[in-house]
Amino acid sequence: MNLRNMVAVQPVKGTGTPKTTAKRAPKQYVNTLEYELITNLVQQQYSKDGEVNFPLLLSIPLQDRIPALVQEFGVKRMYHLLLMIVKAFTFSLPIPKTKKLNDTRMSVCACDLILTAQEDQLSLEDIILFFERAKAGKYGSIKSLISHYQVMTLLDKYRAERHEAFMKIKDEKDAALKTLGPTEKTCEEPKQIGEILKQASIFDMNKRMSG
Repeated sequence: MNLRNMVAVQPVKGTGTPKTTAKRAPKQYVNTLEYELITNLVQQQYSKDGEVNFPLLLSIPLQDRIPALVQEFGVKRMYHLLLMIVKAFTFSLPIPKTKKLNDTRMSVCACDLILTAQEDQLSLEDIILFFERAKAGKYGSIKSLISHYQVMTLLDKYRAERHEAFMKIKDEKDAALKTLGPTEKTCEEPKQIGEILKQASIFDMNKRMSG
């Protein structure tokens, strides 16, 4: 599944702290139908029985992961998309609003996700799966979420799972290569310099070579 188009349609606005305006009645956050559809598709494709299919997830090409998409579409578009994902997660938690991230901290969290994605080459699918697993309590019950550091701590647990799966896949590939045995050499065995010199012709530079 390719989420490239989802990044491309994001608005390009400033990423700063929201400006202070006159207080209005807070609007209830509602997930867009598009986001719910994409979330369901990601879970269907990359998870089964509550477990992530890391081999398939790690096969997503680098050009379709967050760092490359930031280079292609810009950091602002990626920021707005990740902010939408963070908001969807935050407002879905069954805890009081006073114990949830506020707008500023959700904004900081979206920025942190972009930076973290650079370290592990995370994809948007990674982020969606992480939040869905966190929401399901895979990393413990969430009774309060007032700091973006809490989100990043939960993400570290997902990253540890992902890294463990990556190393397991790597070890399996290395083991498979060993079972194939040594590969046939396509060139002759290297010769010692001394052996080459013994076989070389020696010319007397004091004598002229006849034509």
